[in-house]
Amino acid sequence: MELQLQRPGRSDMLLVLVYWLLAAPIIFFSYSQQYALGRALAGIGYTVVLDSAAVYLLVFGFLPLALTRRNPLVVLAGLVVFVLIDAHFYWAGYELLFRTGQPLHWSALRILYAVMQHTQSYGMMGILLAGKRYADVQRSLLQTQKAQTESELRNLKAQIDPHFLFNNLNVLRGLIQQDPAEANEYLGRFANLYRFLIRHKDDDFVPLADELRFVDEFVYLLRHRFGTAYDFRTELPDYVDATRLLVVPGTVQLLVENAIKHNAGDEDAPLLITIRATATSLTVAHPRRPKRTAIDSLGTGLANLRERYRLLTQQEIVVTNTPATFAVAVPLLAQARPAVLQPLAAAV
Repeated sequence: MELQLQRPGRSDMLLVLVYWLLAAPIIFFSYSQQYALGRALAGIGYTVVLDSAAVYLLVFGFLPLALTRRNPLVVLAGLVVFVLIDAHFYWAGYELLFRTGQPLHWSALRILYAVMQHTQSYGMMGILLAGKRYADVQRSLLQTQKAQTESELRNLKAQIDPHFLFNNLNVLRGLIQQDPAEANEYLGRFANLYRFLIRHKDDDFVPLADELRFVDEFVYLLRHRFGTAYDFRTELPDYVDATRLLVVPGTVQLLVENAIKHNAGDEDAPLLITIRATATSLTVAHPRRPKRTAIDSLGTGLANLRERYRLLTQQEIVVTNTPATFAVAVPLLAQARPAVLQPLAAAV
C-alpha cells in the first residue's frame, strides 16, 4: 500500500485554525485546573500537534486511499496499524508530560484506552474536516460535469450550426463548379473535421498530435473561406513529442476562431496566427488588429476553456493581452509512457 498524502488547501487550514481557536482555550482551562501553568501549556501544544497530525493522515491519506476501493483489506490493515501507533504516541506523550518520574508500563488495556481517548480528542475536528473535503469533492464534481456538458453542447452545436454549414457548403458549391478535384479534397477535409469532433466529443484530453491534425483540416477550410487574409504558422520544436502530450480537445480551434472573430484580416498584410508548443504549454498568439465593427461577445468560449483546464488539470491558462499582441497559453500534460517489456532470456 502506497500512502500518498494530499496537500490541504487554504480553506482546510483556515478551518483547522478556527477549530483550535475555539477548542484550545477550553482544553487549556481543563489542564490548568489539574497541572501547573508550564505543564498545561506543554499539554495543549502537544494536543494541537498530535490531533492535527492524526486528522491530517486520516483525511488526506487514508480517506482518499479508501475511496479508490483498491485493496480494501490492505487499507484496513494499514488503518489498524496507524491507530495503534497513534495510540502509543498519545499514551506515552501524556504520561511523560503529566506524570514525569513514573515508569512507563505498556499494556494492551492501556493502549485500548488510549485509542478510545484519542479518538474522542480529535473526532470532532476529523468530522469537520472530512465533511468539508466531501463537500469540496462534490462541488468540484458538479463543476466538472457542468463544464463537460457545456463543452459537449458546444461541439454538438458546431456540428449542426447552420452558419458554419452554410459557409462551408457555399464554398464547396463554388469549388464544384470551378474545380471538381479541389471540391473533392475540400469535402474530404470537411468530413475529417466532423469525424474528429464526433470521435472526441466525450474525451477530456486528446494527444497534441491529433489536435494539430484537426487544426490542419480547420485551417484548410478557413483558407478557402478567407483567402490569404489570415496566415497560420505552427512552431513545434524537435524535442516536443506531440504524441505524448495531452490537450483538451478543440482548444486550438476555439482560440483560432476567437482570433478571427475579433481581428481583421488583410490579403495585403495577413494577420499571422502562431500556434506554438513546448514541452509544457501550447500557445496561440497573434497581433491585435480589432475589427472596425464591434463584435458582440460574452467571452463564454474563453471562460469555458479556462474553467475546463482549471478543473481537469488544476492549472490556469495564461492570457497575455497588450495593445500590440494577444496570446493564450494552455498547459500540456505529459502522457505516461507504457512500460517496456524486457525480452525473456533464452533457456540454456
